[in-house]
Amino acid sequence: MSRYVVLHSAALLVAALSLIQAVKIEVHGKDNKTCIYAVLSVNFTVLYEGNGTMENATFQLPDSLSTNGSTCGGNSSAPLLNMGFGTGHSLSLNFSRTDGKFSGDVLTFTYNTSDAKLFPGAINQSMTCVKLVVVNSLMESVPLNTIYTCRSVKAIASEAVVMIFWHVGIQAFVVNGTISKNESFCKADVSTTVTPITTQASSTVAPIPTEPSPDLPAVGNYTIKNGSDPCLLANMGLQLNITNKDNQTHVININSSSTASGRCGDKHSVLVLEDTDATIWFHFFVEQAKFFLKEVKVNVTLLLNGSTTTFNCSNGSLKHWQAFVGSSYMCRNEQQLVVTDQLAINTFNVWVQPFDVKNGTFSRAEECLADSDLGFLVPIAVGAALGLLIILVIISYVIGRRRSQTGYQSV
Repeated sequence: MSRYVVLHSAALLVAALSLIQAVKIEVHGKDNKTCIYAVLSVNFTVLYEGNGTMENATFQLPDSLSTNGSTCGGNSSAPLLNMGFGTGHSLSLNFSRTDGKFSGDVLTFTYNTSDAKLFPGAINQSMTCVKLVVVNSLMESVPLNTIYTCRSVKAIASEAVVMIFWHVGIQAFVVNGTISKNESFCKADVSTTVTPITTQASSTVAPIPTEPSPDLPAVGNYTIKNGSDPCLLANMGLQLNITNKDNQTHVININSSSTASGRCGDKHSVLVLEDTDATIWFHFFVEQAKFFLKEVKVNVTLLLNGSTTTFNCSNGSLKHWQAFVGSSYMCRNEQQLVVTDQLAINTFNVWVQPFDVKNGTFSRAEECLADSDLGFLVPIAVGAALGLLIILVIISYVIGRRRSQTGYQSV
């Protein structure tokens, strides 16, 4: 299979690669001095009930935010950063400090499905359109008077919501309104080159240099649980291929030990793989007793020409990895998932079962055509060769008989 293919349908293009600006927020105290500072980029994906079907709403944290409800904290209250937007939506993070360090304790996302702009066609019952998602802290503990920074991608999946964060910078308990110049990097950034966080983004993508392809990716084993019971199983090796207009490429192997998160449902299941520089979001769907991969989203951060660039792309018109519910899908051969005309995912040794997992193990596998073709090609080729050989023998025999009979005729 060709590693780089030409798109044969415009319907496959859902979103082009884009650069996203980070949002800057400051909370001020009674003295009008900054007490909480934050800069971050967030992408939300929310599964909601539409008219007879489950739909996905995808949107970003907008530039226009309200800090109403935020507080610097005091003797009897903890600092709280509240970012309100749209019709009843908000993202909040409360802070605490101990032993000379501060941390974010609880991250809360509130969304209102009655917002027809973000959730078109949503079915809202009385008093149930406003929903809350509460998860553990977004950030690690860092020393006071430093700014916590994390340019790497971090995915948080809970219930019907997946939140993807990157370009994060946070400082609570700001002293005298002065943002610290000291940075405490997140663990994911420690092994990578980190550049200062900024709210400015270039309008053009720098050319991607051509690099030799790395070795094939190792196969990762990923499990999502519903309580203590596995509900989604996936084994696969993944390789990202980013191509610019001049056909220059950047190839990234996804680490087999990437963090896996997600959710399971009767008709929708999600697997999110979080590597140091990339997050991949797989959405599986059930239709007419068969499941398939319907949507893929990719967020990847690259160091290009000395500067860090973040790409987002998605495709919700896929129909790959099909098998009947209750069975698994397997494909040992290399495949390519075309996300956009600039990004594709090469997959290796795929074995997935996103629904109806029994006893924590894969069910009977339905193999892909690429694997099946290999099994049939050998006997077909051998049979065809034997058939051709038999025909040649028969023709040779007939010709020989005719020549023999002609030689013995009387003149």
